[in-house]
Amino acid sequence: MSATASSGSPSATPSPTWSADQAAAIAAVDGYRAASDQIGSDPSAFSKAQMTSLLSKWAGPAVVKANVASYLSLKKRGFRYDTGHSVLSTLASAASDTGYGTEVVVTRCIDQSPARVLDANGEEVSEQELGYQVSQFLLRQYTVQKRDADRAFRVYGLAPTKGECGPA
Repeated sequence: MSATASSGSPSATPSPTWSADQAAAIAAVDGYRAASDQIGSDPSAFSKAQMTSLLSKWAGPAVVKANVASYLSLKKRGFRYDTGHSVLSTLASAASDTGYGTEVVVTRCIDQSPARVLDANGEEVSEQELGYQVSQFLLRQYTVQKRDADRAFRVYGLAPTKGECGPA
């Protein structure tokens, strides 16, 4: 796996040279996270169809379905994410042939300590009311594939993973 420390500010750590497939897979994760942030920051501004359309550019059907259900739940409850995060590190596996396309596994450590969930009045929602915890650091593994029928890489799976994630 190749690694880089990437965030909103320049890093003293040199960035690796990604292969074209690794770079495209990382771009798909970036696009997916940007679309997710856009919807999550104001779910009430999106219809189910708009959420689906925006996420479908960057993610496969099962990921889109799960995300849209989550955002519709937030919308119904009048909640939204007050986001803020920075990528602390990105790892990308070498591209592999799956038989139906190309796969790259992208692992990200994200500092999301500024993130909160707010209600319609702008008040912070408690973990108990929300039903889950928004963790300070998120270590997530994205399965990114360019399937034979796809024109670009998309996120087909994501899951928490074990490892170190936090400030260096």
